[in-house]
Amino acid sequence: MAIVRDGIFLEQNRPNRSQFRVGRRSAVKPVIVVHTAESGTDRAGADPKAENVANFIQTRSTAGSYHLLGDADSIIQLVRFSNEAFQDGTGSNRWAIGISLAMNAADWTSISSSRRDELTDTAAQMASIAADWLVSQGLEAPAARRISKSESDRSSASGFISHAERDPSRRSDPGRNFPWSDFLDRYQLLVSGQRTEDQLARELQRLIGVSADGDIGPISLAALNRNWLGRDETFDASVADTFMNNPALITWVQKRLIELNGAELEPDGEFGAQTERAVIQYLDRSGIVAAESYVSLLETR
Repeated sequence: MAIVRDGIFLEQNRPNRSQFRVGRRSAVKPVIVVHTAESGTDRAGADPKAENVANFIQTRSTAGSYHLLGDADSIIQLVRFSNEAFQDGTGSNRWAIGISLAMNAADWTSISSSRRDELTDTAAQMASIAADWLVSQGLEAPAARRISKSESDRSSASGFISHAERDPSRRSDPGRNFPWSDFLDRYQLLVSGQRTEDQLARELQRLIGVSADGDIGPISLAALNRNWLGRDETFDASVADTFMNNPALITWVQKRLIELNGAELEPDGEFGAQTERAVIQYLDRSGIVAAESYVSLLETR
């Protein structure tokens, strides 16, 4: 799962020209417009594209922004959902939410399957973040389906539309090979609160920096042991200074303990006494989370 960066980027980093409108001129609807930023595509390893595009938007002299911007391993909120992002020139800015992947629309067929999965997962995660906000406003989560331009313009609209479908004479993103079926399936799993073991394994693999293929084999197990969590300084002391207590991993573990065991935790990325007790209670171990412990947390019930 991609790491969600703190804050609202275009509020914390004032753009050279206005890139959003404060407030909405029309009632927001559960409609999400899907984009790609046409920023080049990072094909393997750490992906800096979202950060690069955010910096470009801050300094650009023309209008163009999204609510959420993501790449294979991170998500940046550029604009509050309660404000209008300048994502689409056909009228949807007033009532839709815009999400964008920092990549090229033409690259879906030329990237590896693992990178494709990472980007699809990020798109689904961005959509679920937007859905959570809509629900918090008393609206429904967008339906896990594609809608046409005419459908999206209706007051009763609910679903997803590509930027190309909103503006076919000028835009082609997120590309004709965008994996709509996989994206909508993954989004539905996230908004329903259920993920498969394969999806959970891929999230965990991305956090520990190995190939996100869903197979927790010897390489992944070794990386999980290196990325141990806990407060016992005698455990794996040779790598403790480098790998102990990664906040993103702690947050993942905390969320899984909440989902699996109803642990009363705040997923704050801090391995404190409450998290240690929750680990001991669920895993019946010393409070250390390493290879076998992580695998236990992958189980769905």
